[in-house]
Amino acid sequence: MRNSRGFSWPETILSLSITFIIATTILPFLNSMTVQLEDKKRDYHSSLVMYEIAKMYTVENNATGVMQVEKVNYIYKISSENVCIEYEGLRGEQRKCVPIIK
Repeated sequence: MRNSRGFSWPETILSLSITFIIATTILPFLNSMTVQLEDKKRDYHSSLVMYEIAKMYTVENNATGVMQVEKVNYIYKISSENVCIEYEGLRGEQRKCVPIIK
């Protein structure tokens, strides 16, 4: 019921409860989506780093090193069989390897 002074006490408690329930449902979902997006972005950057080090390896013959993209260190190592990159993802250490085709 609405009176001349505003909303009643039960109406206020009910609306706050509904708002709290909706917020506690949406916030974890939003956080999970943010973490997934950041992990995908770092995976994409690791692919770009892999491409760049492949170009550098043909010129400089440098098989190991570190490249930094957006304050994330991508540690690379090139062997005779594959190219591997390690980096810190939001869900832990990530490793990506691609075989070398001759």
